[in-house]
Amino acid sequence: KTKHALRNRTAEEIACLPELIDEQIIMGRKMLIHAAGACFMAQPTLFPIVNFLMIRSAMKYGVNASSCDGFACFGLVLCGLFGKINKGREMAKAADLILAKRDSKVLKSRIVFVCETFVLHWTAPIQASFDPLLEGYQIGLETGDIDSAGWCLAFRCHHLFCAGRSLEGLQREIRACIDILSQLNLEAHRLCVLPYLLAVMKLREVDIAEECMGMDFEAILDAASEMGNSLIGAVTKFAQLELMVVFKEWERASELLIEAGNLRLEIPGHFVGVRFTALDALISLKAAQTSSSFLGRMLWKRRGLKSMKLLRSWIKKGNGNVVHLHYILSAELAVLEGKEKRAEDNFQSAVKIACRSGLLQDRALAHGLAAAYHTKQGDNYWAGYHNECSQEAYAAWGAKSQVQEGA
Repeated sequence: KTKHALRNRTAEEIACLPELIDEQIIMGRKMLIHAAGACFMAQPTLFPIVNFLMIRSAMKYGVNASSCDGFACFGLVLCGLFGKINKGREMAKAADLILAKRDSKVLKSRIVFVCETFVLHWTAPIQASFDPLLEGYQIGLETGDIDSAGWCLAFRCHHLFCAGRSLEGLQREIRACIDILSQLNLEAHRLCVLPYLLAVMKLREVDIAEECMGMDFEAILDAASEMGNSLIGAVTKFAQLELMVVFKEWERASELLIEAGNLRLEIPGHFVGVRFTALDALISLKAAQTSSSFLGRMLWKRRGLKSMKLLRSWIKKGNGNVVHLHYILSAELAVLEGKEKRAEDNFQSAVKIACRSGLLQDRALAHGLAAAYHTKQGDNYWAGYHNECSQEAYAAWGAKSQVQEGA
């Protein structure tokens, strides 16, 4: 119904729809906006249904300033749930045009948050979101949209972590972000950032007791459960998986992977969901390599291939943020299948692209996995080379725990 209502309209045509003037419809649309926000945090499966109602309402009754929220969220749904990235960007563009045409700064922070966090990263470098999200936070404070300002700040920390920023500087930035969110009394936002502070401090081997106010991953998951907030739970499990991959705790990672389920459904469209897909594939392939049964090996391999297929589809549609991760996965798949030359070539490609993109943690990961592969092959020269390169990358990133472990 929603697709039929849109009738392939362009962003410009949507922005030029008649102005909504019916007060009852305007009030109903505001209620849908609040309902959509609540659904996204507590019951993500209902979010698309509410969003479709918002879009059909705009097509039938016209648009106003608040309509930009519906179209931005529709971009989220198209990208994150249906894989229609170009159409999703077109809806985000429509939201920007509607907002610009009505010169409504009040909604600017929310639109920046939705578009930069859930739509634009599909075809733009994740680093390109840093400045807009910071601007969105500042605009939100100026206009009184504290909730959107807090989400801009919180998800900026998510992107900084995934982009491999220096851990020392990242710890300071996340700590400052948590302090601000505490002052603004945004508890859900704060809990969405806290898992990354825990992860950073574990990597740096810093005492977490004082910095994290006695909170650990389990305490955050308990708080998320009490609040009924699935987003916080998903982000916390993602941060745990990231740590387990860095520490090469493959057995624990596979157990958590099964327990966590498909985190993409909990955070549709978010870059964390994209990166989770790569972690899912890597952990699955590692589990397949060590499985003692033929059935277990096949089931884990099938799961890994399914996630790799998703990544390939996103890459074909212009997502350059996961190209190096796909090379890492292709290398591990080649290791599983005993294709030595293909494994070596893919490890080299992964290292080159991660290095070019400035992704220190993924460069270190690629070198570390290559070192483990060459060690099993009995090639001490290349194993030593990749291990040294991995140590250098982890040291540059600031992961003291990994430098000491590999020393």
